Amino acid sequence: MAIFSRDFAVHFSDTDPAGIVFYPRYFEMTSGLIEDWFADALDHPFNALHHGMEHGVPTISLDISFSAASRIADILCLTLAVERLGKSSFTLDIRATCGDEERFRMRQVLVHAALGGEVKPAPLPDDLRARMEPFLMTGPAKDE
Repeated sequence: MAIFSRDFAVHFSDTDPAGIVFYPRYFEMTSGLIEDWFADALDHPFNALHHGMEHGVPTISLDISFSAASRIADILCLTLAVERLGKSSFTLDIRATCGDEERFRMRQVLVHAALGGEVKPAPLPDDLRARMEPFLMTGPAKDE
């Protein structure tokens, strides 16, 4: 199974007055991770997906568990794997670690959708599905 990863540095602007990452910033980081995965690993950059193909991948479900706080200057390694690959939707297993410590784990369901007029699910294109398959987890998601 392939895993896509990116490092994110925590900046002052990511934190709240207590000096820890303001949790909505994690959603911005994971959004960037997914966008990079589409561009770099799947060869389907969002600009082509949204403007050229008139499709998108909106989130329809999100579940996140926080394990530990992140602070200014921490370097977070975010990893992404595909937990489930359906006809038009897919579930991602996203984790953030700093060193050996897990900071959060997210389960995110996205759906491939036609954006013109009424937004409705559309089957994943065969070439996109084929590029996602190497990232498919071989068994159920496990806590590590």
